[in-house]
Amino acid sequence: MANPISVEVRERVVAAYRAGKGTYADVAEMFGVGEASVSRWLRLAHEKESLKPKPRPGKAPTLDEKSRAVLRELVEENNDATLAELAQRLYERTGVRLVVSTVHKTLVNQKKETSTRQSASATTSGSRDGCFGANASTRLRIACCSSMRAASISR
Repeated sequence: MANPISVEVRERVVAAYRAGKGTYADVAEMFGVGEASVSRWLRLAHEKESLKPKPRPGKAPTLDEKSRAVLRELVEENNDATLAELAQRLYERTGVRLVVSTVHKTLVNQKKETSTRQSASATTSGSRDGCFGANASTRLRIACCSSMRAASISR
């Protein structure tokens, strides 16, 4: 999900429309926003309500950046650990208790973020396996699948 558009841009959109710079569609194109957004911001401004973005719905992330960094360290220390072992060690270090599926999802997302950053920049190392390395990512996939099967079998 993209970041919300700043209040400053929202105010500039409202000002541009009020200054007669064009229709909703023209102003929306000028600022790279949707026509519905222009309409909503104009309505809010007319009703004297805040143009500040509303908070995102849903539950806050389970892991903050510090806990994700600890999880990365745990994988680097022992990349043969199962997801259940990683969850237990993370709990011991941070006090955050996660289920195996959340550990898996977090590691997959971290790998995607790392791969995206590496492919976006011109890397000369030749490695696109993220921070875990080629062998580590293969073992991680095997460990993830094994842990997930073991967790589903034991239920």
